Parts: sequence; structure tokens; C-alpha cells
Amino acid sequence: MNKYNKIFSFLLQLKHMVWTLKDVWFHLKRTALVNRSSNSVQLHQLQLYRHEMQHFVKVIQGYIANQILHVTWCEFGHKLSSVGNLDELHRTHAEYLNKGIFRGLLTEKAAPVMKIIHNIFSLILKFRSQLISQAWQHDAGDKMAIHPNFVMMQQSYKTFKHYSHFLF
Repeated sequence: MNKYNKIFSFLLQLKHMVWTLKDVWFHLKRTALVNRSSNSVQLHQLQLYRHEMQHFVKVIQGYIANQILHVTWCEFGHKLSSVGNLDELHRTHAEYLNKGIFRGLLTEKAAPVMKIIHNIFSLILKFRSQLISQAWQHDAGDKMAIHPNFVMMQQSYKTFKHYSHFLF
């Protein structure tokens, strides 16, 4: 059960990141519509940051779906056809789980890489928190929306960029 817990826990974290970035998109889109500030430089920059974070999450999600879930499941299904007794079934299932853990970077050897991925997930959550913690303001001079936490969100993005460059 511990192996299933590791796999499904990571899948839930990934889904949480997808939801978080959709929520960021919603907030940015709503700001553009409500404040009529689609020409805001900060708003545009934050959309670009969100898009890059979303790309990262989608790539990880695609890897998990295609290389782990689908491929490992197909291999498991193929091996099941040659299972002759309960012991072989147990062994085949254990191999299936071990491959999923290994390919999902959930082993002790892959812990440094997974730590970077978790740090990136934390940065995405921080980015959203920085966005929703304060309301947008309207700059009367430039007639554009500005966000009080824009500099902090830029820093979160730069840290995200640093971590993601290590992985890609």
C-alpha cells in the first residue's frame, strides 16, 4: 500500500498544481475584464509567467501519463497473460509497482530530483498566494492595472526558472 500511496500522492499533487494554475488564469483573466486593463504590462507579464509554469506542469503530467501509467500498465497487462499461479501474479504485480515507482522518480536515488519538483510546486503555490493576497490597483497616470506584489511574483518566477532550467 505504501507504493500506491507514493504514486497517488504525487498524482494528487500534480492535479493540485493544474488546479492552482487554472485559478491563477481565472484571476488574471477576471482582472483584465473587470478593470479593462488588458493592456497592462504587469498583467501580460504575469500571464507569461503562468503560461511557462503551466507548460512545466503539463510536461510532467504528460510524462506521468505516457511513460508511467500507460507504458507500465501495458507491460503489466502483457506479463499477466503468462502468469500461471498466484505467486507469479504477486511477483508480476510487485514488478509493476516497482517500475512505476522507479519511472515516477519516487525512489531514494531520485529524491534530489523530486525535491526540485516539489520546490517548483511550492513556488507555484506561492505565486498564486502572492497574486490573490492583494487587490490590483489602477495607476491613474498610465491608466493601467498594477499589482502591489508584482516584484515578489517576479522573484518567485525567477526562482521557478532557475529550478526548471536544472530539470530541462
